[in-house]
Amino acid sequence: MLVTLVFLALFACMAVAIASQASMNMTLTRNRANAQQAGALAEAGLRLAQSSLGGLSVPSTSEAIDLNQAIADHLREAWNASAMTNADSIAYYSNKVVIPPITVARADGRTGSIGLEILASEGAESKPTITIRSTGSFDQAARTASCTIAVKRARSALFDHGLASRGRIAMGGNARLLGANNDGEGSLLAGTSSTNEAVVLSGGAEVSGDIGVINPNGTITKGPNVEVGGDEIIGVHEPEWPEPDVSIFRPYATNVQSGGTSGNTLLTNILIPPNTNPTFDGNTFIYGVVYVQSPNTVTFAGNTTLVGCVVCEPPAIENLDQNKLEFTGNLSSSGVENLPPGAQFDGLRELTGASILAQGYAVEFGGNFNTISGAMIAAGFEFTGNASGQIRGGVVALSDAAITLGGNANLTIDRENASDEVAGVTSGLELVCVSGSYSE
Repeated sequence: MLVTLVFLALFACMAVAIASQASMNMTLTRNRANAQQAGALAEAGLRLAQSSLGGLSVPSTSEAIDLNQAIADHLREAWNASAMTNADSIAYYSNKVVIPPITVARADGRTGSIGLEILASEGAESKPTITIRSTGSFDQAARTASCTIAVKRARSALFDHGLASRGRIAMGGNARLLGANNDGEGSLLAGTSSTNEAVVLSGGAEVSGDIGVINPNGTITKGPNVEVGGDEIIGVHEPEWPEPDVSIFRPYATNVQSGGTSGNTLLTNILIPPNTNPTFDGNTFIYGVVYVQSPNTVTFAGNTTLVGCVVCEPPAIENLDQNKLEFTGNLSSSGVENLPPGAQFDGLRELTGASILAQGYAVEFGGNFNTISGAMIAAGFEFTGNASGQIRGGVVALSDAAITLGGNANLTIDRENASDEVAGVTSGLELVCVSGSYSE
């Protein structure tokens, strides 16, 4: 009898222990499941923020509050029709964007929540960086995940290609487009939509880099003696096209030049009034800015030495027959940073990166130009005869007018020594997720 009672007590203790262990296991399992749910919610919030912000164009500013405002405005608009949170209550401050909690309901009726914080801080080169912090909560469990988004320059027709045109690109004769430091610098991008014949290469034309065509139905036509060193790609992504604003150069154009010149001439910071149509012949030395008002056809003949830049006010109506820059002689060009001492150049020396900004103008080169120390942007370009030299920066045509290279035109694109910023041109920025920045 005593033995039976002992066994009964032992079995009872074992039952209690088993029940207690089972209860503990259930609690651990439930806690582990809740933690997994919280972790999944944290990752879901992170991916939601990444997908909403990745590739977003943001202001060109070093102020974090401006960046936060752009992010908040974008999220309000993007999430306005969603019931997941009160998008109208998204607020921004100098260092962060505050988003109301996002509630997530499961099929069994249980709910969890996602708390998102977007924190801005000063990064390298005065460009803010963004940290996305997502906290998932389910029952009593909470997990946090974070990643970094950097502010980087958007893909640009100006910075990513040797020659880029919204129109057709044609090369013939013995024309060559080469890279100064690598073959990829000598690349082409054609964006015409008015014809499927986007790129035409004939004669002994040579392109050292890639050829890209934006139009998915566009074509690349090549003659039997043409050489292309890179890939030929149809249907490429359309990049950001630069938007010149030459108004920052206007205060420096203090000397009105109402006519052309001949012989040996020195010009400094000149303003060319509308309908002047001057020709600068002989040996012409120009220091500072050449500011052209529209309409105008300006011809640089003979030997021209330019230390500075040429900029044009965009015409009210584009007419490439009335608005031209013609370089028919030899051109020696260097940037504004090389201007000599003198109060008349103070401030102008800092407006670097541009050689020609001529929106709405056709630009024609017929002679040699050695080195051009800056980007060139116009409606269209034509390089003929023996037009040859090195260009430190991109060449971009903003209209559907073609870029044409013929004769013995030989362009060498130097991107390595070109400025990353071009004065008078708005450089777009976008948010890009930083690979490897995920953490829990």
